[in-house]
Amino acid sequence: MTSLQAKLTQDLAKRLSKKTGLIQQGFTLVELLIVVVIVGILSAVALPQFFSQTKKAAATEGTQQASSIAKQAAAYYLEQGTLGTVDADCSDYAGTILDTNTNFTYACSGTKTAFVVTATGKKGNDNTEGVKVEFTGNLTDGTFSKPVVTGI
Repeated sequence: MTSLQAKLTQDLAKRLSKKTGLIQQGFTLVELLIVVVIVGILSAVALPQFFSQTKKAAATEGTQQASSIAKQAAAYYLEQGTLGTVDADCSDYAGTILDTNTNFTYACSGTKTAFVVTATGKKGNDNTEGVKVEFTGNLTDGTFSKPVVTGI
């Protein structure tokens, strides 16, 4: 081996040892793409769950108000001794319900043994549109069934 070849071999060996000793910094494009795909999959799974939870939370307003109206109707029945003609807007039992600041409209129907308050989600509201809450009770003995929520 000539001295030139020896020098070139040493120089090449030095260069290789320097390259293997470098610390890589940053992420490759493939690594970044994998992270983006994982985040996309997680969001595709999580977003529908989030939206159903917001609908459930909004439905609690309808459940609470329907329960209140049914209890007021029971008190009305106890005080008056009769339910009278069931009015569709529930105003005889709950007074005038302002629907400008609520997400539901309320309607009453049935008899003293099967009194039903229905809360229907307003159109145009993404959280309550299509949601319906029915609260049924027996006003003669004051028992109420569990509210039935549909459209979630």
